[in-house]
Amino acid sequence: MQEREDLQPPVNSNVSPLKRFKLDVPDANLIIRSSDFVDFRVHKSLLAMVSPFFKDLLSLPQPSDSEPVDGLPVVQLSEDAELLRILVSMLYPVYPVRPNSYRKVLYLLAACQKYDMVQVQSSIRAEVNRGNFPAPVGTEAFRAYAIASSKGLVPETEDAARRTLDYPMTFESLGEGLRSFEGWALRDLAHFRKRCADNLVTCLESFLQVCAPGPSNIWVGCPGDTPKSSSRRYMPQGDTLPNWLRQILSQNSDNLKLQVFTHPLTTASDIREEYLSAIQNHAGCNFCSQVHAKNGATYCAKLESKLAQARDKVHTFLSLILNHLRIHPSPSRCVHGEPSDQIYPDLRNR
Repeated sequence: MQEREDLQPPVNSNVSPLKRFKLDVPDANLIIRSSDFVDFRVHKSLLAMVSPFFKDLLSLPQPSDSEPVDGLPVVQLSEDAELLRILVSMLYPVYPVRPNSYRKVLYLLAACQKYDMVQVQSSIRAEVNRGNFPAPVGTEAFRAYAIASSKGLVPETEDAARRTLDYPMTFESLGEGLRSFEGWALRDLAHFRKRCADNLVTCLESFLQVCAPGPSNIWVGCPGDTPKSSSRRYMPQGDTLPNWLRQILSQNSDNLKLQVFTHPLTTASDIREEYLSAIQNHAGCNFCSQVHAKNGATYCAKLESKLAQARDKVHTFLSLILNHLRIHPSPSRCVHGEPSDQIYPDLRNR
C-alpha cells in the first residue's frame, strides 16, 4: 500500500543505498525489495516464524512479475530501504540499527502491525521505553499523534495525545505537523483535549467543596476569610476555604474553561508549586500553618492523584473504537478512513 507523500520519512539520496543498507545474511533464500529498489536477503523460515502475514504469503504460489535475483524469489514491499534495514536488523541476532527519529519508530511499528510481527513490535516499544530508541520531544507530540492515529497505533496515539496536553493546541505548536493530520484525527485530538479539561475542572471543583468528608474540609477555620460571591455556590453558609487556597483552585478551574486550546492544561505539579508559594506567603496564619504541617503533604498528594485520574480516564476516539471492536467485531469499521459515528455514536461522549 502506498503511503501518503507527506507522511513518508525521507531517504538521503546522496548516499548509495546499496552501500548504506547492506546487511549480510548467509544462506538466504528470499529477497525482500524496498520501495526504492534496494534488495535484502533474508530467510523464508524466519519471516514465516515472526510474521503470520509472510507465512501465509510464502505458502502461496509467487507471482512472476518480479525476476529472480541470483535464483532467489523477490517480494516487493512498500517500505523504503532505511526502514527495512532497521526492521531486518531486529530479526537477526545482531545489534539492531537505531532509528534516528521518533517518526521512523512509528513507521517501524506500523510495518510490524501491517505484517503481523507482534514480537518485533513489542521489542521496538521496549526499546523506546528503555530510552534506546527515540521518543517524541516537545511539540513533536502533535505530529506523532497524527502519524500514530493514521497508522492505527493505539498505544502511541494515546501517549502522544497526552503529551500534547503540555502545550497549547495552536497553529504555532502544530507547525508543519498540521499537514500530517487527517481531518477526523484533528477533531479527535481537540475532543480529547476538551474532555480532559472538563474532567480536570470537575476535579478542582470537588476540592472547592468543604462539606465533610471532602478532602478540603480540613482547611475550614482560617480566621477572617469570607467567601466571594462567585464562590458561594461551592460551600454552605459559614464554612469557607482560606482565600489563598480558594483562589488557586478556582483560578485554575476558570483557566481550564477559558484557555483549553490556547494554553497548556493544568498539571498537578503546577498546582503544587502554587500551593507551596501561597502557604509560604500565608505563614502568619497559625491555623493554616498547623493544617499544612500536619496534613499539607497528604492533601497535595490526594489532589495530584485525583487530577491524574481525571486526565487518565479520558481516551482518544481511536482507542475507544478499537477496544470496542475487540469486544464487538464488525465488518464496517470506518467510513472513508474515519471511524464512523453512525456505527458507534455512543463512544463520542466517552
